[in-house]
Amino acid sequence: MPKNNPTDTIDVSFDAYVKKRKAGTEAHLEGGGIPDYAYGNDYVLRQKIKALPGFYPLAKALTNTVVPREKQKLNLEALKVGPNQFPDVYAQVVDCARILGIGIPTTYIKPDKEINAFAYCTEDDAPLIVITSGLMERVTPGELKTVIGHECGHVHNNHVIFNLAAEIIINLSTNLIPGVKQIASLVTAPLQLALKAWSRAAETTCDRAGVICADDVNDAITMETKFLYGAALNRSDANLEAILKQYDSMRATPVRLLELGSTHPTPVRRIFGMKEFMNSEVLYKWRPEWKTPGMKLYTKQELDARCEKFLGVVKSEKRRPT
Repeated sequence: MPKNNPTDTIDVSFDAYVKKRKAGTEAHLEGGGIPDYAYGNDYVLRQKIKALPGFYPLAKALTNTVVPREKQKLNLEALKVGPNQFPDVYAQVVDCARILGIGIPTTYIKPDKEINAFAYCTEDDAPLIVITSGLMERVTPGELKTVIGHECGHVHNNHVIFNLAAEIIINLSTNLIPGVKQIASLVTAPLQLALKAWSRAAETTCDRAGVICADDVNDAITMETKFLYGAALNRSDANLEAILKQYDSMRATPVRLLELGSTHPTPVRRIFGMKEFMNSEVLYKWRPEWKTPGMKLYTKQELDARCEKFLGVVKSEKRRPT
């Protein structure tokens, strides 16, 4: 009598794989196709900017022009990561893309002493991630993975079209002649402030993506502290509690309003935002293996409300004891 093979009932077809992958991805999407981890202000502010007449077609046209050119420049000036070149970095990119459910971004390491990474993509072109050599030199493999996850978050949330448009508009008046420069600044000032406010919210969304993709959530925190001191001499003896106390000084002075002109929240605020995310239901929907019995977790609405109290520039609340 022939024996039944237990694997005969398992559908290993490509169609079955696609359906399973799609179902897993869609389980993390909210109304409008927004990932469930996205910071609420990211979506709200983006929709307001997108509603401006002509903005989105212009932004899309700009990215469709800039991204292909940048990709060719990177082929000339940077090293393309792959299975045979920096395979450990490539494996991290593949894993982050798998976790978030996006295509695997083409990744380059660019010679640059600045500690930085950024993403490019369009609706018509494959995503692209660039990591500077300065960052590679000063972070641990675990910290690097949170950076890669952060950049994959920009791709996942379709931020790049808005990011590039913001960069171009914000720098519009930089090289103009005197007189024209001042007029251009006045005309674009309200839009610049709106784009910067959105950009800060978008960074919070992608910090959450970095935590989701991490091997250890603490790597996201230590990575952010390194942005404060540039990981000088590759040292890692920064004290988190001492850093968080800087928030107390920052929120007590009007100097904090300088952040309104920045595209990124201050590192101290970002650390608070990530720590709040680490106590949310959303994170453990993505990483259920991290959840332990008895954890008291915030809902998505509670999470965003708590983050706004720390990430809001004009009004910042006292920090809670840790």
